[in-house]
Amino acid sequence: MSLTLTELDPGSWVIFELPGFNTAASGTATDSLDALRKADATSYFKGNGSLWVKVVSVSGGGRGGGASIQVSR
Repeated sequence: MSLTLTELDPGSWVIFELPGFNTAASGTATDSLDALRKADATSYFKGNGSLWVKVVSVSGGGRGGGASIQVSR
């Protein structure tokens, strides 16, 4: 599954909890949910039966930045 964000201010972010998902195709692995919250780039944490993904918007064309990440079960 692909998670894509558009039209966000650069540096803005969103954290998703994805129960049953196991892997992210990109981003940086973190050791804890707290470390994920503190990350300043797109990152992920696997724990408690869920994949937690923090998607951070980067500068791009148009009114805002965008970011995407692929995750899988």
